[in-house]
Amino acid sequence: MSVTQPGTPRVLDPSAKDRILVTGGAGFLGRVLVAQLMARTASSVVVLALPHEAVPDEWRILWGQRIEVLRGDITKVLDVTRAMQGCQWCFHLAALVGDAGRDEDHQRVTVGGTAHIFDAARRAGAAVMLVTSICAYGDAIQRGPCPEDVVPGRGQGPYGRAKQGQEALARQHMDKGLQVCVVRPANIIGPGSGPWVIDAAEALRQGLPALIGGGRGNAALAGVDNVADFMVHAAMHPQAWGQAFHVHDGLAVTWRDYFNDLARLLGTSPPKSLPRWLAYVGAWLSEPVFKRLWPKRRPPVTTEALNLIAWDSRFPLDRAHSLGWTPQVDHATQMARIGAWLVERGPAHQA
Repeated sequence: MSVTQPGTPRVLDPSAKDRILVTGGAGFLGRVLVAQLMARTASSVVVLALPHEAVPDEWRILWGQRIEVLRGDITKVLDVTRAMQGCQWCFHLAALVGDAGRDEDHQRVTVGGTAHIFDAARRAGAAVMLVTSICAYGDAIQRGPCPEDVVPGRGQGPYGRAKQGQEALARQHMDKGLQVCVVRPANIIGPGSGPWVIDAAEALRQGLPALIGGGRGNAALAGVDNVADFMVHAAMHPQAWGQAFHVHDGLAVTWRDYFNDLARLLGTSPPKSLPRWLAYVGAWLSEPVFKRLWPKRRPPVTTEALNLIAWDSRFPLDRAHSLGWTPQVDHATQMARIGAWLVERGPAHQA
C-alpha cells in the first residue's frame, strides 16, 4: 500500500502538548506504546479501554494527569466519538485478537470498529496510525517475499480477513484525504505475548509439537519494544504518512531457533515437530468442528497459525529503513526480558 496524499502531512512534534488517542492501549503492545509516548513526547494520552479491562497501576504514579483512561468499546459510535474528541492523533490498536472464532465477530469488532475510528478521526481532523498485521497478506506469504505493495492472497482465517478489511477501509479513507499510516507488525514477542510466549510456553511444557516441518523457516520475530518504537518514529516522519510498513527485527532467526531459546528459558525439553501436511490435515478437520460446537475456543491448530509458522516468512524492511529506523532492542535482550517475566510469574507457571 502506497497512497500519495495531498499537501504536506502533519507530523507528531515531541515538544507539542497534543492529545493522542490510543485504542487498545491497555493491551500487550498498547502498554509499551503508551510508555514510549509518555517518555518521548509532551503530549497527553487518552487510552480507550474496555469496561472491565485492567490498566497498569503505575500509569497514574508515573504520569499522573497526562494519561486519561476512558472506558468504552470501538463497536459503539458514541464511545469512539467521545474518545476522539480534542485529539490530533490516533494510534488504533484495538481489535479482536486471535486466530479462531467466527468471521462475523471479527468483522463486527475489528472492521466495524475501525470504520468508527476513521469516521471520528475525519470529524476531529485527527491523523490515524493503524496497526494491522502480516496476516493481511493471506496465503501470499506461502509464495515468496511480500513487499508492502504485493497483492494480498486469500485470507487464512477470521483474524487475517479482518485485517484485510481494515486495510481496505484505510485505502478508502486515504483516498478521501484522511492522513493514515498503516503498520504491519510481524510476529510480536515480549513479556506477555499471547501466541508466541504464553501459548508457546504451554505447548512446550506439555510436550506438544511446537514446530511444523522442522521449524526451518524464518520466524520474522518483532520485539514489542521495537514495534512501539517504530510507531512513534514513523508518526514523527512526514514520509511515513500515506504508506504501509512492515515492522520486525530483521533477524535470521528460525522458528526452531526461537522455540529452542524459549525451551531453555522454561527448562523444558526441546520442541517437537509435525510434518506440514499432517498439521494442515489437523487444521482442516478440527476448525469446522470447533466453529460449530465451540466457537469461542481455539482449535489445537489453525490454518491462520500454520500460514505463519509452517512457511518461510520474508517481509522486506527497506521501507522502514528508508525512514532512518533500525530496531533498538536486540534479540538477546528481548529474550532476557521474556525470561525475567516468566520467573516473575512464579513457580506455578514454570515447567
